[in-house]
Amino acid sequence: MTSPLKAVLVVEKALGDLWIQLPCIDQLGSCTYDDVCAVLDDLIPPGTPCPEPLLTYGIPCHCPFKAGSYSLPASDFALPDIELPSWMTNGNYRVRAVVSNKGQELACVKLGFSLQSQ
Repeated sequence: MTSPLKAVLVVEKALGDLWIQLPCIDQLGSCTYDDVCAVLDDLIPPGTPCPEPLLTYGIPCHCPFKAGSYSLPASDFALPDIELPSWMTNGNYRVRAVVSNKGQELACVKLGFSLQSQ
């Protein structure tokens, strides 16, 4: 899969037994990214190795992505010190991302995670 890759994200946060869809605010939440490759390059500059544990499990973090299935077992990630809006702090989340190119769906990604500040 090569650039430009459009990604449509649906981000939900657990509120008790309910899952609430988060809106897209300042490019965080349930947003559409017209070129996710550019977003990844901004987050992880080209030439920089993928962060752990992606590197260990052979999961790419830059375009182009090779066709195949990728699986990541439950893992802990250390995130850089960033200011997150109050609505996107501690809690349980799930994300669905549909990736397409020129209107053709190429991939669907589902993941769940918990955020916990220190």
